[in-house]
Amino acid sequence: MIGVALITGAASGIGRAAAETFVKEGCVKLVLADIDEEGLQTVAEGLRALNPDVQVVTVKVDVASESEVQHMLSTAVAEFGAIHYAVNNAGISSSPRVETHELATDAWDQVIAVNLRGVWLCERAEIQQMLRQETTLIPRTGAPPQRGSIVNVSSIFGVLSHPTVGGYAAAKAGVLGISRTDAVAYGAKGIRVNSVLPGFIKTPLLEGAIRRGSNYDNLIQTVPMQRWGTAEEVAEMIVFLAGQKASFVNGAEVLVDGGYSKV
Repeated sequence: MIGVALITGAASGIGRAAAETFVKEGCVKLVLADIDEEGLQTVAEGLRALNPDVQVVTVKVDVASESEVQHMLSTAVAEFGAIHYAVNNAGISSSPRVETHELATDAWDQVIAVNLRGVWLCERAEIQQMLRQETTLIPRTGAPPQRGSIVNVSSIFGVLSHPTVGGYAAAKAGVLGISRTDAVAYGAKGIRVNSVLPGFIKTPLLEGAIRRGSNYDNLIQTVPMQRWGTAEEVAEMIVFLAGQKASFVNGAEVLVDGGYSKV
């Protein structure tokens, strides 16, 4: 898997698993971005242990900040010259878990800033960079060369409802809207945009929600596979969509939820 991969929210959970999966697929140039600098260093060390040829750049970024997102892209391009695969994964959970009439404005604003504005800022910067690149990604299928691809991490709550997901559901539905729009706008320019919608995945983000009082024990029993998903299972889908095996997949919204959305 040639090229350069950029992953936000890479310090843990799905982002970390995506970075590891890219390396396992042969991608050895990675840009890892997160607000957690210490976590990024730990992940970078792990990637180098997986493959000594790995080159990793870490960037501290608040994806809700336009200037920090621009700095992230500038740093990546200065080091590697291009971005071929972008995974917009950084996000925060809905906090507190209350119904709309109890949800404070600042809690809404925070979730929207990171989970929606952050994805849009990253995607815009990534597209601007990809449009400057040559069509160097050549699918083995014989499809026309491409400039790059973007995978946005949404959620099952982008398409399903729950009484207490408030701004989180709005943001994740918005991510799908951004992804659809740009898939249509840039497909002919050699840039694919797809979305992954994780279900109940055992990540640090979800574990944090449990610590704050969320109880999913009964809910997990309603998942047809009757278990939690893993970050690695989501990462496999992310990397597949990002890569050239998915050269004619554009605008897709792929649920990785163990069948929960079909119940």
